[in-house]
Amino acid sequence: MQGAENECLLRIFPSPAEHVPLQGLYLTERYGPPPGGSRSFVYANFIASLDGRISLPNPSFGRLEVPTAVANPRDFRLFQELAAGADVLVTSGRYVRALPRGVSTRSFPLSPKPEYADLHRRRRSRGLAPQPAVAIVTASLELPSLDGLAASGRPIYVATGRAASPQKAARVESEGARVLRAGEGERVEGGKLVEALEREGHRNIAMIGGGEILRALLVDDALDRLYLTLACRILGGTVFDTLLTGPVLAPAPRLEVNALHYDAGSTSAAGAEQLFAIFDVQRRRNAPREKGRPPERAGDL
Repeated sequence: MQGAENECLLRIFPSPAEHVPLQGLYLTERYGPPPGGSRSFVYANFIASLDGRISLPNPSFGRLEVPTAVANPRDFRLFQELAAGADVLVTSGRYVRALPRGVSTRSFPLSPKPEYADLHRRRRSRGLAPQPAVAIVTASLELPSLDGLAASGRPIYVATGRAASPQKAARVESEGARVLRAGEGERVEGGKLVEALEREGHRNIAMIGGGEILRALLVDDALDRLYLTLACRILGGTVFDTLLTGPVLAPAPRLEVNALHYDAGSTSAAGAEQLFAIFDVQRRRNAPREKGRPPERAGDL
């Protein structure tokens, strides 16, 4: 096999330890999102430094982005594999607002580059659309034009709360997006968001773009799996995003290790070592909410 994407990883867990190819790792039945099912499967994907940074300010533009010191094509390959298995991609209003030209491309999130052609073939073989649907979570409904994204022909959703501005919601819908009311106030609740996407016929729900959505999903016991790439770098910084902030989660979600792979890095990339970890969330489902504790909400993302 040729190229950095095909270089081997060392599987540390589950045993026995063995070398496995990087390409296709998250397409396998055990490690990838399921190809179908009667209920939704909700998963999140992050890359973080050892000190927990998932984004730092871009020195040219000031907006928070994945740090260049940890971004690498090997992790991006696995991100593409996870996106290839998604029916819908959930992202934040903040993520969309930070894009230089907005989300206006037919290649979001799956890249059109030749090295990802196998992922496009895989979607076609499963009867999936060329690109996943997109759901943008926002309380303010302050978004750049969605005309370009809507022109891609896939379903575009904007998820917000019932109390959000009707005038802004009408403007969003005039651009071809469908507004999903997924919260009792202005903000989105994780469980209601998943229920709304299920009603639209989506099963594999992939989340990118911020800890606020992750918190909303965890609070409502609506996350099934966390994919976390841990880059062996320490970055520091005073302005940054980390995996999760805000009040203590009670009860604390329980996660079990599904798999752990060691990547020694690549001479064609930055050479950074990293760990690819998969955690399965132990769902509470029938557990009662802590007495007297109001439901949390996702912020304006």
